[in-house]
Amino acid sequence: MRLRLLGVSLCALGFLALTGVQAGATGAGGSADPVVTNFDSEIRVERDGLLKVSESWKLSNVTGTFTRFVLTRDHLPDAVDHVQKIEDLQVKSGGQDKKSEVSVKGDVTSIAVADVSGDTQLDFTYTVRGAVAKVLNGTEVRFTPLTGVNLTIQDANVVYSTPQVSHVSCTAGALDSNTPCTLAQIGETSGPTFRQQGLPPGNAVRMTVGFPEGEIAANTIVEHRKTFKRAFSTDAAQLITALLVLLLGAAALLVLYRLRGRDQVDPRRVVPASLFSLGQDTRIDFTPPADLRPGEVGTLIDERIDPVDVTATIIDLAVRGHITITELEHESEYSRPDWELKRVSGAPAEELQRYENVLIRAIFGDSDTVLVSELGKQVRAGLGQVQDALYDGVVKRGWFTERPDRTRSLWATIGIVVTVVGVIATFLLALFSSWGLLGLAITAVGVGLIVIGRHMPAKAPAAGRVLGQVAAIRGELLEMDVSELPSDQHAELCSRALPYAVVLGGSERWIDALVATDVDDEEDEGFHWYRGPRGWHLQYLPDSLRNLTTNLTGALFTR
Repeated sequence: MRLRLLGVSLCALGFLALTGVQAGATGAGGSADPVVTNFDSEIRVERDGLLKVSESWKLSNVTGTFTRFVLTRDHLPDAVDHVQKIEDLQVKSGGQDKKSEVSVKGDVTSIAVADVSGDTQLDFTYTVRGAVAKVLNGTEVRFTPLTGVNLTIQDANVVYSTPQVSHVSCTAGALDSNTPCTLAQIGETSGPTFRQQGLPPGNAVRMTVGFPEGEIAANTIVEHRKTFKRAFSTDAAQLITALLVLLLGAAALLVLYRLRGRDQVDPRRVVPASLFSLGQDTRIDFTPPADLRPGEVGTLIDERIDPVDVTATIIDLAVRGHITITELEHESEYSRPDWELKRVSGAPAEELQRYENVLIRAIFGDSDTVLVSELGKQVRAGLGQVQDALYDGVVKRGWFTERPDRTRSLWATIGIVVTVVGVIATFLLALFSSWGLLGLAITAVGVGLIVIGRHMPAKAPAAGRVLGQVAAIRGELLEMDVSELPSDQHAELCSRALPYAVVLGGSERWIDALVATDVDDEEDEGFHWYRGPRGWHLQYLPDSLRNLTTNLTGALFTR
C-alpha cells in the first residue's frame, strides 16, 4: 500500500516536470522562487457525508498555470478501491471567476487554473462525495487535499466544521509517511484543527476525522480493481451458482443421452450366424447374413465411416470379381511400391450396393485402370458421395432413424454455440463483475455437449438382430479353425472372409491361411483378385496387403 501511494506521488511529480503543467512558473524578474505562502481551508462535514470545502491559496511569484492535486482513489486490500469525486467546483481570484480544468488520472484529481500572474490569491469551493467510510465504531472522514503540489507550502491550516468528533489524526510528507503534522487537535470551541508548516514540493497532508456511530452517514464509493482473483471469485454466491450450473448441465446431458443417444438394442446379444453355409454337393457357400457388406458392418458398429471401411470395401470388390489389384514390379529395393487397379469388364452380375457403385466411379472415372499412386483430389472429392451413399444405405436398412453424421453434426454445432456463448460470457463477466466462474461453467457444459454429441447417433431396434449376427461373425473370424475349410475351396473362402476380418479383426490369421496354400518354392502369380510382380511369392502377401492398405488410405484420405 505504501509503495503504491509513493508511486502515485512520484508519478505526479514526473508528470508535472515533463509536461510543464505545474504550479507556477518563474517569478517576476527571477528575483524569488514561486511558493504558496498560505493555504487556508474550511471543511464542513454534512450529516449525509458530503464535504463542503472552501480553500484560499496565497501564491507568491507564480506565473502561468497553477495546478493542484487531490488524492481521490485509495487502494484497499482484496482489490477494493475507495473513490472520492470532486463536484460543484468554482475558482475565483479577486472576486472574479477563473477558468479551471479538472481531470482524473490514476489515483489523483488535478485542478488546473490558467493565467496566474505574480502574487495572487485563488479561492476554491467544491464538494467532495465519497470521503466518509464505515469503521468499527462509527465513521471516518479520510481526506487528502494537498497532494503532490510542485511548490513549497509555507503554512497550511485546515479547520473542520463537524458534529461530535471521536478522534483525529494527520500525517505530512510522502503519501506513505507516518510523520505527524505540526498540529492536529480537537478544539474546545471549534472543530478539528490541523496545521502543517513548511511542506516541501511533492509532499502531501492526509487527515482523518472520526465520528461516533450515527453522527455522519458513510457514503463510500466502492470500485473493484480488475484482478484474476476477483474476476473469478470463489465467494459463496459465485461458487454455489457455478456449481449448480455445472451439476444441472451434467444432469441435462445425461438425460439427453439417455433419451436421444442411447442405442435401442442390447449390444451383448448374440444371434447365431455364420459367413459359411453348406451348399449343394457338400460344397461350402459364402453367405453373409442379410447380405452384409464389410463397409456396412464397419459403419453399423461405430456409427461412422472410417478409412478401414473404404479399403475393406475395395478389397471386397476385388475378391468378388469387380476389380483386380496388380502389384507392380519394384524399381529397386527401396522404391515406393505401387499397384494397378483395373475394372473387370465381365464382372459377376450381382447387384452392387449404391455406395459400391459410387466408389467404383470415384476410383476409375471414365478409365478402366488407375494407379494407386495417382489417386488424387478427384477421388478424394468423390469420397463425400461414397460416404453419403453409405450413410443413406444404413438408414434405408432401418438400422438408424437418421444419418449418424448429421446427428453428430447437429449436436456438435449446438455444443460449439454453447461453448462460444460461454467463452464470451466468461470474458464479459470477468471484465465487468466477479462472476467469471459462471461463464466457465457454461463453457464446460458446451464442451460436454460437443463430447456427448459424438455419441448421439442411436441405433434403431432393427439393428439389434444384425448386431447380434455381427458379434457371431466376429467370433467366427477370430476363433474358427480355418484348416477345416475344404482344400479345393480354401483360397476362395479365405479370400471372401478377408475383407470382413479387416473390419472386425483377425485379418492376420486369414492372410496366413491364404499364405498356407503355397506348397512349393516356385514363384506365384497370386489370386484372381490380387496379382504379384515377377518373382513374387505368397509368403509376401502379408507385407503386400499391409502396404496396399497403407497406400490406399493415404491416397484416399490424406489432404
